[in-house]
Amino acid sequence: MAAKRTEMDSAELLKQLRLAIANQPEPVPEGFKTSAQWADEWKITNNAAGIVLCKSVKNGLIESKKFRVMSGSRGVYPVVHYRIKQ
Repeated sequence: MAAKRTEMDSAELLKQLRLAIANQPEPVPEGFKTSAQWADEWKITNNAAGIVLCKSVKNGLIESKKFRVMSGSRGVYPVVHYRIKQ
């Protein structure tokens, strides 16, 4: 009779690792803010802030990066954050 395999196969291991990572929020480094946070700081609408930020990213003035953060009722979700290039 064949010995029972106790190790997880590679595909199952990858699935479990992805689930563990996906449910963990990431720390957001200093200086990064969401478009809503920039809008509040600049006292403009979220839409206007999004336009300014997108154009600034294209012109190389602002950098953008996604971080997995708690997002209201959605749970942990990737959200784009922006900061002034250093």
